[in-house]
Amino acid sequence: MAAGETVRKKWPNLDVNVLLTMLIDELTQVNKKLDSMVELNGKMLKTQEEFLQRIANQSYRREIIKLEPDAMTLLFLPRSLRKTVMALYKLKEATAEDLARETNRLRAVESASANQLVRMGYLKKKREGRRVYFYIE
Repeated sequence: MAAGETVRKKWPNLDVNVLLTMLIDELTQVNKKLDSMVELNGKMLKTQEEFLQRIANQSYRREIIKLEPDAMTLLFLPRSLRKTVMALYKLKEATAEDLARETNRLRAVESASANQLVRMGYLKKKREGRRVYFYIE
């Protein structure tokens, strides 16, 4: 059964002109909604492009990567790294040897953990002679 026959059975007194007018109204509303979706999509793409341009800018990237381990960040870190960060909070600035004394782990383990945290952006390190100091900025 064709769609037109179904409509005529449902509404036998419906005029074709009225039906076409209703159809045009519905299509106009759909068209307006599509236009607004296209406009919104364009705005989203423009915002994403601006964001990517800012990230490409090296100075902006440094501001973003400036991380400081807060309570939520500490919860997401593995326990071994969390232990190192907590010891560093207590000591403020420490060598791997100082961290090892505080955590009761090997110096090499603390050095590896602290360097991993430096690569992740949570810690900073500085060298004074032969000693390397880790600290939270």
